Amino acid sequence: MTDSLTGDAVPTGGFTRPVGLSPRGAPVEVTYDLEAVDSVLGGAFPAVGGLRRYEALLPVGGLPPAFVGDVGGTPVIPAPALSEELEVDLAMKVEAGNPTGSFKDRGLAVGLALGVASGAARFCLPTQGNAGVAAALFSSRLGLPPAVVYMPRGYEGGVYHRACALYGGEVHFSGPNIAAAGKAMRDELAGPLSEGRYVDVSTFFEPGRLEGKKTMGLEIWEEYGEALPQWILYPTGGGTGLVGIWKAFTELREMGWMGPEVQRPRMVAVQSENCAPVVRSFEAGLDHVEPVVSQGTVADGLDVPGAIMGHAMLRVLRESGGTAAAVAEADISAAYADLGRTGTPGGYETAALLAALRNLRREGVVARGESVLLIATSGPAVGLSHAVATAGPVPGR
Repeated sequence: MTDSLTGDAVPTGGFTRPVGLSPRGAPVEVTYDLEAVDSVLGGAFPAVGGLRRYEALLPVGGLPPAFVGDVGGTPVIPAPALSEELEVDLAMKVEAGNPTGSFKDRGLAVGLALGVASGAARFCLPTQGNAGVAAALFSSRLGLPPAVVYMPRGYEGGVYHRACALYGGEVHFSGPNIAAAGKAMRDELAGPLSEGRYVDVSTFFEPGRLEGKKTMGLEIWEEYGEALPQWILYPTGGGTGLVGIWKAFTELREMGWMGPEVQRPRMVAVQSENCAPVVRSFEAGLDHVEPVVSQGTVADGLDVPGAIMGHAMLRVLRESGGTAAAVAEADISAAYADLGRTGTPGGYETAALLAALRNLRREGVVARGESVLLIATSGPAVGLSHAVATAGPVPGR
């Protein structure tokens, strides 16, 4: 394990206790003996499905099919109508097939499994939706006490609240956004957290979630091989998947599977103009992310005003030759309607990617004919619930 900020080794205590932040308060990254991993794998991943296929590059093994058999292994599908409109070769990696309908299942499955292997008995986290649902589901599958989930007050009674409750989550509400909910959680649970009875599985507060999200990058490599897409657009809130996909490419290169001649994708962090700390910090040339005051966004997953792993996100964007893009709320809503019109799966976060791609094409950043992959982190169900709540009468009725 290493400190993501300094690169210093972080003691794990032989995984006899859960691993949190480094001694200096930075996220911790898992490192592997990649030569040994390559030797074990023999140049190919085993012929099993989902996350279990990638256990050699995960910090915990022996994951039973009943726990993670339906996690990962999501498809990449072409988007012909949008490709024609934008004059690019556009595809989507559709994460809606995961058990709770989003990519969060990858990270929480590995994070909770690693925590339990290290002696954890109960988990807590703040959330604006999908992560809380995933934590509740996997706590239930592991036979643990209910996950303790803190949400902003405005989410009470909503679809995420109901889904967490369905899987047995213990849900609390505090503050106007995820930052405030997280502060309330750490204040109110300070005792059990300090005693180790509860483990905080917030974004980047433990190393497992990053490793689980990394499997998206491994799947992209297996899908495309050496002809990787020239651009990957990622809806960026906490940024775990953005960092994780690039970590996968880096490890594959260091193992010698991805040769130096292979052009890795340019990574694009996409945010709403109403909450764009990564974009603003990237544009300012900073090496860390300065928090902002969120004005709220219809894309719940983008409503994250700060970034504890901001230094790594900015490094990925610059190392890959990518960029960061903020899009207007009106453009997100319009793109969401266009996803539906073209039969393209995705929620408001995916719609933000489409809106950003339109801007990048108009500005000439993405050229005609280039290959582009959008990470559709969840399906349209949550977006539909919002649309139904805010829409007028159904046309023709």
